Amino acid sequence: MSNKKSYMNKSNILNEGFFDKLRKILGLSSKQEKILKKSKKFTDGLKNLNKTVSELEGELNRRFKELDPKHKSITLSKYKLSDFIK
Repeated sequence: MSNKKSYMNKSNILNEGFFDKLRKILGLSSKQEKILKKSKKFTDGLKNLNKTVSELEGELNRRFKELDPKHKSITLSKYKLSDFIK
């Protein structure tokens, strides 16, 4: 057997975002996503959450530097709208 890369491999299809592209082609969109994007209360809450996460990140980095000056700083990922949609 050759080591030729198969494009029909299930993991490759999922990694390339096949279903996301198919959804866009068909014009299907999530109603939840549209509602949440328009919700000022949700977007403000999301911004507040990301601000709090960055403050927590800064505090953790300060504490770790106090304990061990050679410690690498940590980075926490920001939350996105897509994190809250199934």
